Amino acid sequence: MMELRQNYLMLKAFSLLGMTSGFLVISPGLRGAVMNGFALAAAELDKYSPYSYVGVAFALLGGLILAFLKGSAAR
Repeated sequence: MMELRQNYLMLKAFSLLGMTSGFLVISPGLRGAVMNGFALAAAELDKYSPYSYVGVAFALLGGLILAFLKGSAAR
């Protein structure tokens, strides 16, 4: 049963990624807004580097730790 649940979760993740990619491909306005947001975020990170990169790395590391702890918790 657990193996089926893991496969379902992986299928769900791939389908969400596929739908997001599809919307970005067919919608030039949405694609422009997303790319503009990434460009603005990169410019802000560049403004305060290297501290901002260290902060992002800690945030990502903390998110990974929480995700792995949640996944390995007893049910």
